[in-house]
Amino acid sequence: MPRLQHHKAKQVSVNRKRHYEIDGQALPGITTILNDTKPKAARDRLRAWQERIGKDEARRITTNASRCGTQLHKLLRQQLNHETPEIPETVTGYWDSIQPVINNIEDILLVEGAIWHPKGFAGYPDALVMLDRQLHLCDWKTAIRPKTAEDIEDYFLQIAAYVHGVNWVYQDEAIVVERGMVAIALDDQPAQTFPLGPAELEDYWEKFQKRTRQYYYRRRMKPPGYEEAEP
Repeated sequence: MPRLQHHKAKQVSVNRKRHYEIDGQALPGITTILNDTKPKAARDRLRAWQERIGKDEARRITTNASRCGTQLHKLLRQQLNHETPEIPETVTGYWDSIQPVINNIEDILLVEGAIWHPKGFAGYPDALVMLDRQLHLCDWKTAIRPKTAEDIEDYFLQIAAYVHGVNWVYQDEAIVVERGMVAIALDDQPAQTFPLGPAELEDYWEKFQKRTRQYYYRRRMKPPGYEEAEP
């Protein structure tokens, strides 16, 4: 399949939150919505972890993990765009971890192109690819230790939002994505993969829409594409 048109969206800050300009409107990023509406239980777990190991150590771990994740995303973008990345020693383990996943890709349709949706969000999905002869929206992550599905529900919500954004933006090209995958690179072992089928994606899409409505409601704004704002 031919590559899709690659769209760009200017990143802007609104109340110190990441937004993207789409047709003159600033739409919140998907991660902005999810971070802002994170359930109390998840926030409590994060706070307990920070208190257990100390805020300075927590900050060091978080900063290092963010740096490695950013580096890996850049390298994978280069690889999927058929460039030759130079792998720094700091991310060699993560790179080796995720290569078997990348090697299974049969075709590449989109790499980090902007998407948006009339229900009021925008973002940059990592990649739309062919796996097992089916379109998959893929998101690359890094982690210090293996995760369970319960640990990463927000990743699944993110994938569902990306899928619906891609289907909206590329509807004239008859693109219909019904599958997704979260791939988590680990420094010292093979990457974890979490595939999502049509039924799972629709379930997470419903949950993401609820979080989107919550995001707008907290700002006393009517969510675009909804009849009314809800708590």
